[in-house]
Amino acid sequence: MNFTPQQASAEGFIVPTTGSATARANVIVPANYLRIKDFLPIEERDQLFKYVLQQEPNFVAAGVQAADLTYRQAKVLYSFPQFADTMTSLVELLLPDVLSQLGLPLFPISQIEAQLTAYNDGNYYITHNDKDSPESASRQISYIYYLHRKPKLFSGGELRIYDCKSEENKFVVADSFQTIEPIDNSIVFFQSGYAHEILPVRCPSQVFADSRFTLNGWVRSES
Repeated sequence: MNFTPQQASAEGFIVPTTGSATARANVIVPANYLRIKDFLPIEERDQLFKYVLQQEPNFVAAGVQAADLTYRQAKVLYSFPQFADTMTSLVELLLPDVLSQLGLPLFPISQIEAQLTAYNDGNYYITHNDKDSPESASRQISYIYYLHRKPKLFSGGELRIYDCKSEENKFVVADSFQTIEPIDNSIVFFQSGYAHEILPVRCPSQVFADSRFTLNGWVRSES
């Protein structure tokens, strides 16, 4: 399958990345993100959604460091080569424009990761960042492509990205944040170093097909 992005509208909270904030204490730097709605033609979106539902038996509990179930609850499909390859190729194609929109420089890509994730009733992911270990340190850009039934049969599951603030000559996580609603057939890009969380999902039916689905991953740099 070859994904073809539509000429979709983009939105986001975009603040050019500069060094000026580092010189001033207690300056809030809003978290930059870019969302593109109506990302795929509907036929291709539907093919992907059909595939996700067929793969229900192959989803497994999401793994996290120390296997702490208080940290994250979700189900993940790690192997789906046909769709993963086409999505990562598309992300690579779009990356120069994404970085430009976010005010970030180009970087050499070493790898683009992808996984399918399902959040059902009570599932969540507490505040974390995507490059907080030696194994993940080369991740630079995170992306999340959303899928769900229409009408949506869950609530919650918003992506909350925390702003930064300068404090004692370094940036730390601020109390303020940007909240991004999961919208079917939209994709969101943001810096992997941002602290973020997935708010709890409420899915009364508890049926897998009614879940908050994502095809998400990370773009790694060579160094």
